[in-house]
Amino acid sequence: MGDRKISSKKLPITLGVVCIILAIVIVLMFFNFIPIWGSNKEAKLVNVGLGARDLGRDAQFTERALRIEGYVCNVGIETAYKARLHVVADYVTGGNAIDTYVNIGLGGVIYGEDSSEVEVDIPYSAYADLGSWTLTPIWSATP
Repeated sequence: MGDRKISSKKLPITLGVVCIILAIVIVLMFFNFIPIWGSNKEAKLVNVGLGARDLGRDAQFTERALRIEGYVCNVGIETAYKARLHVVADYVTGGNAIDTYVNIGLGGVIYGEDSSEVEVDIPYSAYADLGSWTLTPIWSATP
């Protein structure tokens, strides 16, 4: 008689634990922490440790350039195509010094959950020092 009471308690406990585990899995799938077939998390490029400095202010460099170094990471699952870095810089005195695009990734492609190292010098005319700049990654979801 004692064995039946123990086994009758195991079933509700087991079902409760299974329901809790299934609920956790469903929540993780909903937020795409566990990818499911046919699901996607769009490509999204973010700057990680990406910075720039004006080489025109360093006496050791003869050419005026904006040096960009760091990483751009795809935090999505899907591939980022036509990946570029839009670089805009202005002189301290006002006016635009640089407005250009730099290709990043492997031929402009950064696969999902991968990163691309960026190390490039962009020359500009020696009108004045640079005052500010922005580095914006752009990409396309289609090739």
